[in-house]
Amino acid sequence: MRHSILHLADLHLGAALQPDLEECYRSQLAAARHQLFDRLATWIARQDCPVGLVLIAGDLFDEYAPELNLAAGVRAALGKIAQVVPVITVPGNHDELSYAQCVYRQPGWPGILVQNPHPDVVWQGELAGRRCAVVSAAYQAGKVPPGQKLALPPREKIFPTNADDVLLIGLFHATVADYFPPQVIANERCFWISHQEAAELGYDYLALGHIHTRREWSARRCLAHYPGPPVGPRLSDPGSGCLSLVKCGHGHVRIEPFKGDNLLGCAWEILKIEVKPDEAAEQLGRRISGQIGDGFSTSSLTRIYGVRLTGRTLRSDLVDQVEAFIREKAIPCVITEERLEKLEPPNIEALAAEESLVGYFVRHWQKWKQTNNVAPEEGVAVLYEGLLALGWRRTEGQAKP
Repeated sequence: MRHSILHLADLHLGAALQPDLEECYRSQLAAARHQLFDRLATWIARQDCPVGLVLIAGDLFDEYAPELNLAAGVRAALGKIAQVVPVITVPGNHDELSYAQCVYRQPGWPGILVQNPHPDVVWQGELAGRRCAVVSAAYQAGKVPPGQKLALPPREKIFPTNADDVLLIGLFHATVADYFPPQVIANERCFWISHQEAAELGYDYLALGHIHTRREWSARRCLAHYPGPPVGPRLSDPGSGCLSLVKCGHGHVRIEPFKGDNLLGCAWEILKIEVKPDEAAEQLGRRISGQIGDGFSTSSLTRIYGVRLTGRTLRSDLVDQVEAFIREKAIPCVITEERLEKLEPPNIEALAAEESLVGYFVRHWQKWKQTNNVAPEEGVAVLYEGLLALGWRRTEGQAKP
């Protein structure tokens, strides 16, 4: 029985891919993203597929006029899906309907295309024998000011009678104001919505787009969800690695992450690794390759690893050397050092000569290290932990060039 909703958002098809990824993996990542709807069409056509409704909550494309072949391929696949189940697409702020050349202004978009800038019912039907309605709106510059609040129609207006067992859904490319600070919302080129208010108005589910990380909140009977892209284009936007299936039982809604390897084709795997101050590139490279192992590919899924380095290092060329090590091992891996602090080696003798708390600590550290025959790596780690705890500034006591 087709009792579930497939909720998609923020795929940003056509977006620039990770620039420093090896070409073979760039090709696999591009194919996985751009052919997703072909695989979905094949899956949804199967009799055992649980999907009875497809909701696309904005930013299907990365820009309003995507490359022609890409747009044609997506349209063709969505057309096949729309022959099996209802498909509802709402434009986002990247593929905004405001532009004259917008892909959605071409005639014959498959399924239902949301165009009204004011919330209204765009579809009514049945899902698993239960009445269902979808309310939506499309942001359009010039018709709606940035940061416009959505004024939702209440449940009783849509279903004046026998509304108890009806599933009411809001489909929007919007920011949920309940969970984000006002400065995030104020000048957003999209709507904002109140989750609490939607719950009070009788909504069961808010199918949302705009936030790229997977989020979920409950208010009364209303569940609000950002699915994020299943496969993102780069390390800074890796995607969730799964699809969001909305299960609509009588009286409740729940989200099921669906990790269909044969559907995604590719996925990012994010590792966070803390670097020790004196750690050599080969040591760090072996740690990374040890965590990855042989798991970067299976018969149906290619894994691309993103490594986020944190901590502190004394080696200015550490990342370059680690990247060379990873390339030599032919591991599909991208390394970022955004949170890796590069330290200047201190002049130990100068610090030890200070009549200060730092000097007192360094003198005791020297004695401890000599008395206990401490390994160099452990000694450096203890030194920096103590110096930083004492508020030592990185420019003090540095070794002279």
